[in-house]
Amino acid sequence: MRVLKIFTSQYFWLLLIVFFGLLARLYKIDSPIADWHSWRQADTAAVTRNFVKEGFNPFIPKYDDMSGVSEKPLVNPNTFRFVEFPIYNIATYPFYLLFGVEDRFSRLVSVLFSLGSIVFLYLISKRYFGTFVSLLTALIYALLPFNVFFSRTILPEPTFLFFALGMMYFVDLWIGSGKGVWGVWGFIFTALAFLMKPWAIFFIPPILYSLFSKYGFKIPHKFFLLILAIAPFIFWRLWILQQPQGIPASSWLMNSDNIRFRPAFWWWLISERLGREILAVPGVVLFVVGLLTKPKKSFFMHVWLLSMFSYFIIFATGNIRHNYYQYIFVPVAAVFFTLGFVKLISGIRDFLPRIWTIPLAFFFLILAFYFTWYQVKGFYQINNPVIIEAGKAADKLLPKDAVVVAPYNGDTAFLYQTNRKGWPVTALPLKELATDYGATHFVSTTHDDKTNWVIRHFQVLENNPGFVIADLTKVVNSLEGDPEP
Repeated sequence: MRVLKIFTSQYFWLLLIVFFGLLARLYKIDSPIADWHSWRQADTAAVTRNFVKEGFNPFIPKYDDMSGVSEKPLVNPNTFRFVEFPIYNIATYPFYLLFGVEDRFSRLVSVLFSLGSIVFLYLISKRYFGTFVSLLTALIYALLPFNVFFSRTILPEPTFLFFALGMMYFVDLWIGSGKGVWGVWGFIFTALAFLMKPWAIFFIPPILYSLFSKYGFKIPHKFFLLILAIAPFIFWRLWILQQPQGIPASSWLMNSDNIRFRPAFWWWLISERLGREILAVPGVVLFVVGLLTKPKKSFFMHVWLLSMFSYFIIFATGNIRHNYYQYIFVPVAAVFFTLGFVKLISGIRDFLPRIWTIPLAFFFLILAFYFTWYQVKGFYQINNPVIIEAGKAADKLLPKDAVVVAPYNGDTAFLYQTNRKGWPVTALPLKELATDYGATHFVSTTHDDKTNWVIRHFQVLENNPGFVIADLTKVVNSLEGDPEP
């Protein structure tokens, strides 16, 4: 009887969902940083690696890129990396110390945080729906291919989403119960969520809705203490302003190309992202059915969805250029996807009998997962494996203190593979990079005019059909009369 009782426990099924979520995320967990959005992953991974190489100082995170990426832009010879407070890197650091610097451990940390997000989404859903709907929401969220891929990337997003969902859950629980212990947890998660990403503000509206739903305008003063949770975020921003060269440009995220509300904006966001990668067209059908279903208890989820929509609009260019920006939208998308599925299997009066809606529900569900996997599976591919080969060769041949020029159109994934600081683009003439900024070596995977010029004038350490490695400190032929391309 005790064994049978286990199978009736909601936590058994939740644990099982988390387990299957883990299995899905272990797919290609040891993949090198050369897959989809490898440039952003490389920047994040480099911070943790440099904690090991240069000493642990989370207040001065550094990556490998010396080029100018700030608003000005300013050259960044100290390789400062001032974006989110490096909570994710701090969590990864012990793994590097104990088991060595390997990318799979960074991926594993993202996976662990994403599994926590599954639990929080279940707990949030449970406050507004029954156990079955909440478990199904957790299952769909855990296994959506788009979510699975980005949940094992070396990006701060999985960590941020864990704290953002935790913030929503604990603060909402505090509002509902009035117990101070949940307020303390809510304060901690709010502070950490904002330290990770200012996007945390888009998780606040459903909390405000919950607060006004219970208290109206007579809100107890204790809830205003939560405002203090953004103090660490403010202090961090004031701190990093002292080194503007280490702050990547961000103004372009809003509407730098004037795409907001244009036809292309809707096409990319709805057709490409939502209708192909995140939910697919069958999933969008279920999503819309769920959206149109009147909630029995609260409009909490609708407010959350509306807030996410405002996030898309405000940061229009960022959301169109980078699909990982929609990662934080997936939890609420999974909620309405599930509600639509449940609505169909429950039947729709005066429309279709259940004998039709139940098969339709499962048909849409299966197609949604199949179509999204068909789109997302390409994200795992290593499109240019030669950068890994060239990076390993450079790591073996070059001194540890070498400063490398590894041109790859500004993409730092190639530079990261060399395990050296340097330049992912020849923003300045090589002679100037060498004399003014200490560049010592040149690594290239293309035999273009620039590379051939380097071969003519500098000592070549390796030259094969795949890549070239040259020493910029040793000139073998005069540069006079042969200008750099």
